[in-house]
Amino acid sequence: MPKIPTFTAKGRPTAEVGSLKSNIKLDPTKTMAAGMLPAAQAIDSFYIKQRDNNEKLEAKQKFYEMKAESDKIQKSQENNPDDLSAVNTYNQEFSQYRKQQLSQIENKRVKKKLELLLDSDQAENVYKIKSASFKASEDQNLSMYNTEQNTLAAEYSLTNDVKLKNLAKQKRIESAKEFENMNLMGKPWLDKEIQTINTDSAIFDADVAIANGNYNKAKEILLTAKNVDAEEMQKRIITIEKQKEEYDATSFGVQQILDKKNPLIGGAIKGTTDQKILNATDTFLFNKAAQAQLKDPNWSEEKTFALVDDVFAEVGLVSPRYQETIEAGFTAGSATTFDSPSDIPDVLIQAVKAAESADQLGRLNLYTTDEQEIFFQNIIVSKQILGLNDFDAIKNAKNIQMNYDKAIFTGASKARNRTITLIETDFKKTKATNIGEVKGYANKLFNMYVASNIDPKIASKKVRSDLDKNLEVIDGYAYMKRNIDSFKSIGGLDQVKPMKEYIIKNQMTDEDPDDFYLRYNDGGIFEIRSRLDESTVYDNDNNPMIYYAKDLFALDQERQSEGRSIIKKETIESQAEKTKNKQKNADNLGLLDIEGS
Repeated sequence: MPKIPTFTAKGRPTAEVGSLKSNIKLDPTKTMAAGMLPAAQAIDSFYIKQRDNNEKLEAKQKFYEMKAESDKIQKSQENNPDDLSAVNTYNQEFSQYRKQQLSQIENKRVKKKLELLLDSDQAENVYKIKSASFKASEDQNLSMYNTEQNTLAAEYSLTNDVKLKNLAKQKRIESAKEFENMNLMGKPWLDKEIQTINTDSAIFDADVAIANGNYNKAKEILLTAKNVDAEEMQKRIITIEKQKEEYDATSFGVQQILDKKNPLIGGAIKGTTDQKILNATDTFLFNKAAQAQLKDPNWSEEKTFALVDDVFAEVGLVSPRYQETIEAGFTAGSATTFDSPSDIPDVLIQAVKAAESADQLGRLNLYTTDEQEIFFQNIIVSKQILGLNDFDAIKNAKNIQMNYDKAIFTGASKARNRTITLIETDFKKTKATNIGEVKGYANKLFNMYVASNIDPKIASKKVRSDLDKNLEVIDGYAYMKRNIDSFKSIGGLDQVKPMKEYIIKNQMTDEDPDDFYLRYNDGGIFEIRSRLDESTVYDNDNNPMIYYAKDLFALDQERQSEGRSIIKKETIESQAEKTKNKQKNADNLGLLDIEGS
């Protein structure tokens, strides 16, 4: 077997180079591989940064997704006044949700970033929950306090016993003290709250006195109240004084109506309005009717209407409440379609009842316009003559209203002509100038009745009856009763003729007053018209003889003043004549005595 030669080193290991050196010098950084190193490092850094950005974005997206759920849990606890309970509930529910969501993330770096975001948001979430709980506690406490105050205030208002009132007020004060102590509101708040309680109590007592019409007592209550808001008391006292002035003025107007005097004629009553007087009169009369109803088991709506309307009728007025009811009922009836009784508005049923009551008293014309009158008359005759119920009568009236212009009344021409002839005969006796207007009104009524399937003969009688109720002939002119109220400025229809004569005498020359008449043209306008051609009439200054209510009132005052002056002059002259005759008689008696002696 050949022997393998061995070599044994004689020297020691060293880092020094050999004694022989090469002249070749090479810079490692100048090689091709070294030149590619920076680019490789840049690529590596970009990749790491891009990965980090993507992971941050992913973590943030998940964070905001989970934050939405966090907000929902917080929202569910915002009305929980117990902050410890609210925070524990949030931690429990969100912790479970957090674990579930984190377990679904495989990337550890993303998971770590998400955990950091969630942890940093925790403190803010807890703060929000505690803040919401504190506010909920405050709101709940305040709500309970307000409820307690309102309940005790109601107890105060529901009793007339002074001791019970004082007890309820004291309870309110004790409640305020407890609330202040619980919430550390401070003494200024408590003082103000007690002052408010005293002020509220005084104002309530004053309002009760006002409701009973005792304004002096109401004022006294406010003036003697202690520990109250002085500024508020002063405002209320001023208000009460104004209310008392209005109440007294309105009451005066109401009493005028009850005494059968029209307060709307002449100058306005200071401190109130015509409408307030009418409404207050309505309220008084309806209350009176309600009291009568309690005593009379057979009381009816017809009796209520009669009681109320009789008072207004005495002074040439109408009840505003009934008038508004009828107008509202007509509007509802004109604008609504009825397929069943339940479709009929309550206000229309009330209006029909009021219209029936007014018609029985011959006063429907005063409460309605032409169109309204025909609508309700149609309902009334449908019920009275055709025997229809409210629903069918109203539906019939509405159908006629919608198709009135298209209706053709066959077989009724003779009855219609006969009716007009009878009306002309009736009005010849009255010498009414406006027979054409009367015939037009009668024709409209006749057509309406015939359209309702009323027998023409019965319709004819009904029309003549309506004219008797709705027209009043004064000074040879047929006035609709609804226009009577328009002449209140001169005292009513009985003053039409003397007023007309006074105007003709003072504003025209050499004219016979009997050749003219005074009429109302709607819209608050009156005018003098000629009976010969019904043309516009002009006064001495060539002005059309057209007047507003205030003009007629002024002329009426002037007329009455002249009348009083004439009476005064005649009285003075008469008294002077009597004195002269008395003196003459005395002288004659003295002369006789001398002769006799």
